[in-house]
Amino acid sequence: MKEKLLTMKQELSDRIAKIDNDLHNRRTSSKFADQVVDRQNDDVLLNLKNEAQFELQQIDNALLKLERDLYGNCEKCHNEISQERLEAVPYATHCKNCA
Repeated sequence: MKEKLLTMKQELSDRIAKIDNDLHNRRTSSKFADQVVDRQNDDVLLNLKNEAQFELQQIDNALLKLERDLYGNCEKCHNEISQERLEAVPYATHCKNCA
């Protein structure tokens, strides 16, 4: 599971870097209509970046739990999270019943 989490972490880090690059290296148009579209595109990119950063934080937390031998336990009821759920969402913090 650690390798899967590390791969996901790298993919998200790459995605965030690409989004930052797109946001910082775009040209500004003098046409109002183009500026509106650019602004909408920036909003979409910022939302994607925020989601990626949130997921990255969850992955970092899961990696920390692995180090502390706490990985795979529900934060609410403290029962084990099913392997099926962890395969689908490796950074899951709650079992199916508590989620």
